[in-house]
Amino acid sequence: MMVQLSVSRELWQRLAQQCPWATFFHTPAWAETIAATFPGFRVAAIAFVDDAGSPVILPAVAQTKQRLLRTRIEYKSMEPGVYGGFLAEQPLSRARIQAIAAALCSLKKSSGRIIETPGMPLNLPEPFVAKQLTTHLIPLGRPYAEVAAGFSRGQKSNINQALHKAVQVRQAQTEQDIEQYYVLYRETLSRWGSARGQVYPIEFFMRLYGQRDQGVQFWLAEAEDTIIAGIVVLAWQRTLVYWHGSSRQDYFKFYPNNVLHAKVLEWACAHGFSCYDMGPSMGLTGVERFKQSFGAQEHRMTAYRWKT
Repeated sequence: MMVQLSVSRELWQRLAQQCPWATFFHTPAWAETIAATFPGFRVAAIAFVDDAGSPVILPAVAQTKQRLLRTRIEYKSMEPGVYGGFLAEQPLSRARIQAIAAALCSLKKSSGRIIETPGMPLNLPEPFVAKQLTTHLIPLGRPYAEVAAGFSRGQKSNINQALHKAVQVRQAQTEQDIEQYYVLYRETLSRWGSARGQVYPIEFFMRLYGQRDQGVQFWLAEAEDTIIAGIVVLAWQRTLVYWHGSSRQDYFKFYPNNVLHAKVLEWACAHGFSCYDMGPSMGLTGVERFKQSFGAQEHRMTAYRWKT
């Protein structure tokens, strides 16, 4: 097994387009946005080449960390705590995954993290250390009416109230829309307090939007001529991932988040997507119940760490 620490963007992009379980987080565009926004990160995909078939790529960003006289490279697939894992043209056999894992662990003075996607369990062997995570998935590939029939009674009522209060949903069209989304985000951060996790500067959202990539979608809810909530969903292949959301507290009773997800689901069904991934809930039972009210089902996945 040969390891290549230099991967062309063209090969990476092509493999991401061909890989059945890839998400937008696996693309070079996502890694480049992370590296351009957060100091200390660089794009650092790794390729594995053997006689078993086409190359396999681990999309990643990396940090060089120095402690005393020791230097270590830390790979993250993918940052910040989103899906990563190997890209390939077809599902990887158990033997090939083990060979790739061994090659990855052979990199001197390195460590890292891999968060597998729900579509491709890795079952990485020791010395990888595993941690169980969960997400919530809504299977699509059917008419929206069938998906909506699986909403809870309370969810259907909330969506109807939002529509009765004339909440309108659209995708962002200008940089001013992104600025307004960021205002909502700052207000949301103030409510979250110490539980806010990773904080993103406005440059990150602007860079994502500035790619004009159809896979990056800012959905906004408006009422009374005001943007009152928004979510960011990332489309790739036939999977749509809910990644980020913000809202105004004084408009909670307009149920903007409820109608936002409903409209995204309607759009996804109309455009042939097979899955809406609503993401991890960080153990928050209220968030889990919200996702389950749309018919989302819990799905387990694994995060791995290694250190050579």
